[in-house]
Amino acid sequence: MQKKSRKIKNKYIIALMLVTSIFFVSSVSAQSNESGAPEILQDSFYRGKVIEVQSEELQDDFLPAVVVQTLDIEITSGPEKGERHVILYEVHEADADIQKLTDGDRVIVGKQMGGAALDDMYYVSDVYRLQSLIWILILFAALTFYFARGYGVRAFIGLALSFYILFSYLVPKILNGADPLWTSVIATFLIATISLFIAHGFRKRTTIAYVSTILTISISFVLSHLFVKSAKLFGIGTEEAFYLQFAPDVSINLQGLLLGGIIIGVLGVLDDVTTAQSAVVEELHEANKSYSFGELYKRGLSVGREHIVSLVNTLALAYTGAAFPLLLLFHIYERPLWVTLNSEIILEEIIRILVGSIALILAVPITTAIAAWYWGKKKKSRHGLTNETRLQ
Repeated sequence: MQKKSRKIKNKYIIALMLVTSIFFVSSVSAQSNESGAPEILQDSFYRGKVIEVQSEELQDDFLPAVVVQTLDIEITSGPEKGERHVILYEVHEADADIQKLTDGDRVIVGKQMGGAALDDMYYVSDVYRLQSLIWILILFAALTFYFARGYGVRAFIGLALSFYILFSYLVPKILNGADPLWTSVIATFLIATISLFIAHGFRKRTTIAYVSTILTISISFVLSHLFVKSAKLFGIGTEEAFYLQFAPDVSINLQGLLLGGIIIGVLGVLDDVTTAQSAVVEELHEANKSYSFGELYKRGLSVGREHIVSLVNTLALAYTGAAFPLLLLFHIYERPLWVTLNSEIILEEIIRILVGSIALILAVPITTAIAAWYWGKKKKSRHGLTNETRLQ
């Protein structure tokens, strides 16, 4: 009875942590919206449909040559729904076969306000692709719910709350002048607290995974700070980060942003490792309750080694795949390999891979040790109770 009441008490404590985290994010988000930067006049965007391609013309006066299409487009969303506009659309001649628009294509139409003296200008911002995303998202959700059942539903709830923290707390805080690194660290701890317990449930193995995740993230924080400082990375290795320097009314520490991004990325890797290792050790304990701490640690680490080998390779390939066009670009310009590796844009990705891989490797023995200590301690206490009962 006492054990059950302690279990209920622990659940209430964790639930209180989750509620407090969500309330904290909501209150900070409200403050950010009230004290935000001055509002900047932004373009408006609507969905549209190509009613007719009225003409196509190749313009090769300057290089690269472009194909200019004259499109009759109907607005299909927003306050201007039903209106039609004739819009010019340009694509490079080399890509014209795959990028040209045809009758019936869905597009995103941008509207630039002209002010008092000029007319509003409409342009094709992009092809509308979300309908394809919706179908693959439905397939992903259906497979998750079918095979994971209730855990799949909780995983999606945890994912939604993670995005809520990112877009309602992290992004507004950084844009309002907060330090990107420490804001990202706080967001990482909030996401870990919320997503782990909601997705995996209020169980002992989840608590062990959570403690291991926090410890490993703390180590990763120190390592990433040392690596980035020693390599003299300034956070301008990507085009997006470079343009942030010129964003109006925004001043962002790009090196802190780089470090914060690394920490958030590490969390995504650790979730899988710590929960898996914690579950492995618990299952070993349930299979043979006579296993000691040493036996549980040795057997759990044996499984963890396989996890390390596969995930390190997966992590490296995932980052390489994301940077594949960049690798081709460097090869085209025939730079020496050491010059390519020395560039900030490449070195940033290498540091991400190394920090993530080190965190992954450390997470396995840390989680295994904590889980083996906990379940080994349960074995000792149970044996002690049995001996005491025998004496009586």
